Amino acid sequence: MTEVGAGAATPDTLRVQMVADLRARGAITSPEVESAFLKVPRHLFAPEVTAEEVYQAPEGIFIKYNPQGRPVSSVSAPWLHAQMLEAAQVEPGMAVLEIGSGGCNAALLAELVGDQTLVTTVDIDPDITARARKLLAEAGYGQVRVEEADGARPLRDPPPHGFDRIIVTVGASDLPTAWTDQLAPNGRLVVPLRFRGLSRTIAFTREQGHLRSDTLIISGFVAMQGDSAYAPRTVRLAGQDVRLVVDEGQPAEAEALTEAFTGPRHEEWTGVELGGSERILPRLEVWLAGATAPYGRLRATQAATDRGLVGWVLSRGMPAVWNRHSLAYLALRRVAQTTPERYELGVIAHGPGREHLAAHLTDAVRRFDREARNAGDPVVRAYHRHDHEVPAGVTVDKPSVRLTIT
Repeated sequence: MTEVGAGAATPDTLRVQMVADLRARGAITSPEVESAFLKVPRHLFAPEVTAEEVYQAPEGIFIKYNPQGRPVSSVSAPWLHAQMLEAAQVEPGMAVLEIGSGGCNAALLAELVGDQTLVTTVDIDPDITARARKLLAEAGYGQVRVEEADGARPLRDPPPHGFDRIIVTVGASDLPTAWTDQLAPNGRLVVPLRFRGLSRTIAFTREQGHLRSDTLIISGFVAMQGDSAYAPRTVRLAGQDVRLVVDEGQPAEAEALTEAFTGPRHEEWTGVELGGSERILPRLEVWLAGATAPYGRLRATQAATDRGLVGWVLSRGMPAVWNRHSLAYLALRRVAQTTPERYELGVIAHGPGREHLAAHLTDAVRRFDREARNAGDPVVRAYHRHDHEVPAGVTVDKPSVRLTIT
């Protein structure tokens, strides 16, 4: 239970400090979101932990696990709540749908729209909806509509004009038709979307019959359950130590790729450098998803790096490409005698076609450096799956939509 010990900061003091910190790091940028964060008693939505843990949480607080021990529900980290709400651009009087109920975000939305009855929050798990309903009432937000439902399906009794904002707070692998059908003509959809092994929270608006992104946030969420649940395929290249993550049913011959990985490597360094404080790599990762296919992520343990199985790859994985019998992935190396530290991107490839595949990925990285490095975030567009207006080129095919990335 949440307690405040002798001499400890009060929840109100902790909340004010949290908001100041979020302002300083740029997660909160508007007075409206700042006001909502100052009003909502966040600690009441995670009574299992202390107020200090709630207000100072660097990441989400898990509140339920499945029988296999995997988290299925959480209260998102304050910085992520803030960035998503800023991206949503919620205004007073708007009808808002939240998919994935924790209670706290629904309370923040109620403050932003100014009328609790305009906020609907749904979750497929009856335990989660019961918990959200109870905590919202205790925190003074008992008029928020809480529904037990599969968020990927059409909601009963939506507003006649659709929802002005739909905010998804669980990890999605698709953009179900129900979301676009229920989104108002000038609405915004904010969704943590998984594609090509990446996870980005994307804010979409409508553009000439399809959706267009204008915000991308690096984030991770517990995955959706129900009809739209999806787990990517994992090809084990070296047991648990080195794995290739394959999304969207892209072809990958596990036996041939595993055999290729045991063979000699070919290295090719791109000459493209990154500063330690630059955020170029996350943008490159998304851009490559729209420039090459098949495309996924190579993940490796520290033990694999120490044993020389892989080059220097980040713990969250690095971009990878492959064909029937060869694969290549990005790696880093320190640029000598640079202050502050700088790193060069390189390509490591295995298999009989390793040199050709390394050249292909190297060329793509250099093209990004020339054409897109200074162009801001890549743009993700989502078209209906069978829309004939989809531009030619690399697409990311989902059950309901086809994505292009430029």
